Amino acid sequence: MRSKTFLKALLILLLCPIISFSQTARELASSGISKAKSKDYEGAIQDYDKAILMDSTKAETFYNRAIAKGRLKDFQGAISDYTKSINLKEDLDAYYNRALMKVEIKDYPGVLEDLNKSFELKKDKPTFYFLRGDCRFLTKDYKGSILDFNKALELKPDYAQAYFIRGLAELSLNQKTEACLDFNKAKELNYTKADEFIQKYCQ
Repeated sequence: MRSKTFLKALLILLLCPIISFSQTARELASSGISKAKSKDYEGAIQDYDKAILMDSTKAETFYNRAIAKGRLKDFQGAISDYTKSINLKEDLDAYYNRALMKVEIKDYPGVLEDLNKSFELKKDKPTFYFLRGDCRFLTKDYKGSILDFNKALELKPDYAQAYFIRGLAELSLNQKTEACLDFNKAKELNYTKADEFIQKYCQ
């Protein structure tokens, strides 16, 4: 009986550090979230670093650290953390946010890949189609770009910048009449950058 009691006590002693260890990691991750909410992103990252050192199996901690790194314009660091988060747990938000970080470093093929993976999450958002249309334009997929701007404008008819960049895509395909219509529509919606292209191509 004493032997069994001793073994139980020993097991409890062995488990205590594990329980404490897990709680500490959660507390640090929670502290990081609180600091991020008050815009102390450096302090938040320090807490996330410690939490991850203790427990590197939590996708949410990598995800939250990625957000904080993005706020500090550490785009490569944010991309790395979003990737680690995705590897631990498939998350459409993480794909979309990683796409936004890839925009910052001009990795447009990478942006398109991540946007397509997050499609089900954002398929009703005009900004999604605008962003994908813009990246397709920058990778010279002008026809695909126009299709995305069409959808963006279907969802948001007063999207001035979408008219403007769709006009650029149309101009690239020698569709001058359509381009000028879009440049003029963008101008009507107070997108002043359209003036330059109207004067150059639509007089």
